[in-house]
Amino acid sequence: EGIRHVVDSGLARVARYDAERGLSTLFIEPISRASAEQRKGRAGRTAPGTCYRLWTESGQLNRAERNTPEIQRSDLAEVVLLLHSLGIQRAAEFDWLDKPDPQAVERAEQLLHTLGALASGGPPVSSVERRVSRDETTAVAPHWAPDTRHSDLTPIGRQMLRLPMHPRYSRMLVEAGKYNCVPAAALCAALVSGRDLLMRLGRDDSHVKEARELFEASQESDFYTLMRAYQFARKNNFSIESCRRYGIHAQTARQVEQTFDQILQMAEQHLLKHQERGSRIENPTTEPSSIVQPQPSSDPLLRCIMAGFIDQLCVRRDQGTLECELTEGRHGTLMRESLVQNSPLLVAATIREVTGRGPENLTLLGLASAVKREWIEETFPDQVTSRVEHLYDRTHKRVAAVKLVRFRGLVIHHEHQREVDPGASGRALAEAYRKGYFELPLFNHELKQFLARVNLVVAVMPELEFPPADEAAIVNRLARAFEGLTLAKEAQAAPLREVFLQHLAQEQLGWLNELAPVSLPWLEGKRLKLLYPEAPRDEAGQPNPPELQVKLQECFALKEHPRICEGRLSVKLWLCAPDGKRLEATLDWPAFRANGYPKVKSALQRKYPGVYLASEIALVFRRAGGILSGLL
Repeated sequence: EGIRHVVDSGLARVARYDAERGLSTLFIEPISRASAEQRKGRAGRTAPGTCYRLWTESGQLNRAERNTPEIQRSDLAEVVLLLHSLGIQRAAEFDWLDKPDPQAVERAEQLLHTLGALASGGPPVSSVERRVSRDETTAVAPHWAPDTRHSDLTPIGRQMLRLPMHPRYSRMLVEAGKYNCVPAAALCAALVSGRDLLMRLGRDDSHVKEARELFEASQESDFYTLMRAYQFARKNNFSIESCRRYGIHAQTARQVEQTFDQILQMAEQHLLKHQERGSRIENPTTEPSSIVQPQPSSDPLLRCIMAGFIDQLCVRRDQGTLECELTEGRHGTLMRESLVQNSPLLVAATIREVTGRGPENLTLLGLASAVKREWIEETFPDQVTSRVEHLYDRTHKRVAAVKLVRFRGLVIHHEHQREVDPGASGRALAEAYRKGYFELPLFNHELKQFLARVNLVVAVMPELEFPPADEAAIVNRLARAFEGLTLAKEAQAAPLREVFLQHLAQEQLGWLNELAPVSLPWLEGKRLKLLYPEAPRDEAGQPNPPELQVKLQECFALKEHPRICEGRLSVKLWLCAPDGKRLEATLDWPAFRANGYPKVKSALQRKYPGVYLASEIALVFRRAGGILSGLL
């Protein structure tokens, strides 16, 4: 009341999903035109007033008309957790007022499953339905009541629900309650929830870098560096000058303090057991050198950080690089500034995509913390699998039996086994050949033509029910041939012909030779081999005919065009000149002889004089001796 003048900066803090941190973060963004009008209305409500806008008129026109609904730009993990507590197990099908992105809902549910808040199975039943007519301009929100009969929350999920914060933080605090380290976990949550506490240093900031190294005492977690920097800023009353000397954002440190207090109050309100508040800062002093002191076992806090960011688990490829593998086939690079470079397993609290030199973006992993496989198996036993697999070693060119421990598909441990299963090793060699890891001299043209003939009969005469010789069938045949072998050189010497002939029954082999023969009879008792294409069908889905390369003058002995598969498919004849050069291809020789040959006859006779004279053609007929007259 009584406000007559408004100065509008045109900016607002907007909650938006931050892919780097995997949660919602406040961003400073331009407001919409509707919000600007709303702010203008605050001036002069009771008397004439003035609104001063700190942007241009053209800038006003370029602003969005209205704000994006919050549900469409925020992280939905906390909302989806609430819906599941009400028995709504299909959040994507919920009747939202403003429908969010289905991928955002799926991402939230995936995170909750990974954190252990949701059970892996359960009846997909919603006990609450929202019935609002689409014709109504207003709607009254229904009364929500939890349905514990159909809720798929786990005990951990129910504990997380009691804490009104992002599920990552509540998962950390639930885990911290087990190990009596709630204040430390709350501080870590506060540190990752806002802006970067430490300034990004340039080349000329060597003195700041040297000063900051006093905070870097632990190689187990980058959080310890931030915690020591925050302790220093707090002890110095967030002095801008003192903080700048060590590359600390003083204002961010103040915000961390506020967030830290809020999280601790929530923890106290919901009866989480933790240490006394006075013990949250250990021996704070003015100089960083006295902050960096030997710490007791840090395993409890690292376990808590792991619990909150387990979906961002990383496995180092090797100690020679900073490359890491993540779940769902992702990969990234640990930031050079990270101190956690000696641990094979780690979780990254921030994942940042930047433009790389190549066509793909570079994924940078930051705020890393070391974890142990045993912790993962103890905390998330339902998401860890262990099985013995037979893998082909490209370096040693052999198959090895390896016990692989996976977390949500990501291999976190492997152990070689002495015993090798004969069938599994054969299949591993077959798959290795399929991927092109070694060659098979005995998988030659003859075998490939056999498979092409089988596939052509499958395409032309499906009623015969020949088994297709597709990629899966080839791998199965090779696996049978390689059974009991472990070395690539053994596989290269293994006989293959008989194994592949067993793809068909004995009766089918006889039919194959009749329907798709290897060769056709020709002049003077000769037989010409057919060339069957590798693909049984063309791009239009029609059967691909086999090819036969013949000399044009010899075709005058043909009364009919050659066919296979009981006359259903014409052979493609490649008509060649006397010197073997291809001239034309035809699927209908009589039609070509009547229509196509007269067009090229003069040119052929000039180039090959005497070859196409009538006397020579008659000679061809006499030499044929009627052999070709019965050709299909």
